[in-house]
Amino acid sequence: MRTLIIVLIVMVSLNITALSQARSVNSNTRLRENMPSKISVMEKNVPFTKSISTNYEIKSGEKLNIYNPNGSIKFVGWNKNYVKITAIKRVFVNCCDLSKIHMVLSTLKGLNIKTVNVSDDAQARIDYIINIPENTSIGNVTSRGDVKFKNLPDYVVTNIRRLSNR
Repeated sequence: MRTLIIVLIVMVSLNITALSQARSVNSNTRLRENMPSKISVMEKNVPFTKSISTNYEIKSGEKLNIYNPNGSIKFVGWNKNYVKITAIKRVFVNCCDLSKIHMVLSTLKGLNIKTVNVSDDAQARIDYIINIPENTSIGNVTSRGDVKFKNLPDYVVTNIRRLSNR
């Protein structure tokens, strides 16, 4: 894995060097390099990103709890009987920090999603898009970022316990 990251960094460095020499007339050009592993690399102040997805078969009566200290959460109701979690990791300092921010799932008393950041990047975060069956119970939601709901009945949204992030 480390070798792959080093190879990607070298490839990106060579591409950036070649592009900067070819486009030296316009220094404000935004560079974007799409890698097969869904990592995008751009100029400073624009994050490195990586998207991951997973599915979970939720049982009747189980609650979905989420702890996301940084980043947004969007709950989308759908007509399937499982939960699809799409996590978009964002880091701003070093693309290697993408491997230091994690989505941790546990299934003790429902589905629990927790964001763990061990990078040195204070702005690192995960933005979640969570597709859930329309009758899924959402328990505790802890986030400093935006929490949005789409295609969900009012009783699901009003029964959520939103906790401020400490």
